[in-house]
Amino acid sequence: MRNERSERMKLLLVGPYPPPHGGISVHVATAYRLLRRSGAACRVLDADGWHGPGSARSGRQGRVRRWSRLCGAIRRHAHAGWTLHLHTNGHNPRSWATVLGCGLAARGGPGRVVTLHSGMAPEFLEGGGAGRRLLARLSLQPYDRVLCVNPRIREAVAALGIDPGKLEVAPAYLPSPRAATDAAVPPPAVQAWLRAHRPVLVSTLWFRPEYGFDVLVEALARLAPRHPGLGCLVLGGGEGEAEALRTLRERGLAERVLVLGDVSHGLCLELMSRADLYVRPTRTDGDAVSVREALSLGLPVVATDTGGRPPGIAALVPPGDAEALAAAIEGVLAPRPEAARVPTPEAREDAPTVERLLHTYREVACAAR
Repeated sequence: MRNERSERMKLLLVGPYPPPHGGISVHVATAYRLLRRSGAACRVLDADGWHGPGSARSGRQGRVRRWSRLCGAIRRHAHAGWTLHLHTNGHNPRSWATVLGCGLAARGGPGRVVTLHSGMAPEFLEGGGAGRRLLARLSLQPYDRVLCVNPRIREAVAALGIDPGKLEVAPAYLPSPRAATDAAVPPPAVQAWLRAHRPVLVSTLWFRPEYGFDVLVEALARLAPRHPGLGCLVLGGGEGEAEALRTLRERGLAERVLVLGDVSHGLCLELMSRADLYVRPTRTDGDAVSVREALSLGLPVVATDTGGRPPGIAALVPPGDAEALAAAIEGVLAPRPEAARVPTPEAREDAPTVERLLHTYREVACAAR
């Protein structure tokens, strides 16, 4: 049954929208879908140059023009009674400029919420001197609530002098039924590859240093001699993919590691459901939607201990340690590689749900009134 109060809510999500299917964009897309299902009015403005769900990518534009259009659209929505929720990484000057501009543009609206997603945000805030911290503090002033995806980010933001009452730890994950995502069947070539390899690992990443692709490759190289059928699916792409493929050829892993690039969320979940183990080799992380999705599928997870991991991880290893990663993968797979899967539900009081998100929106709207 629809909540009558949620029907009256008008929510404007601002942030990246897929494709590409990264953690923040998947979270924004899921929130959009679930908020609409709850009965709330919800729209998305893509901060990376899209107009929103179902629309075509706009042509190439200068950053200033795109910035002006985005802020103008936010201002119009705010004056029409829409609550703003901005999603951004928080680990570079462009992100904080977006926080500031969007917050100022939405001042005439009923409420302003921002989520900081990146595990690199604390290092950015703490390592840039007084000017950087001042920019971040001023950028957050217009917001009624600052959602931090893990406790470490909250600590860094609190150190700026932000009112603790504004701060909340809220993992960037909203569970949704598999049926709610776009159904996808792997291409025949991928299905053939899956049949030829066992066990199968899966990892979602970009080819930037913080995602630890090099650590994953080294761990696979250590495992290969002892596991002749081992394979690994890598979902994600972006800059550096050509170099990554070259590295796999040089290490003799090209047949074992299948790099599929950016895939739809539905196909990602389908491929994860067919794997034996999810691996997260990142050097730093905010919350990692993919880790929670793997757990919800009952897929064992081996991840680096970057802080803020949810309960249910099979093994945590030090970031950047390929030897420890290989040992953990082998330890998890060895006892029961074909064991039945048991989903790991979020049973904690602070578990992320769309109802908790709606509660936050109602609080900021009531405070504004």
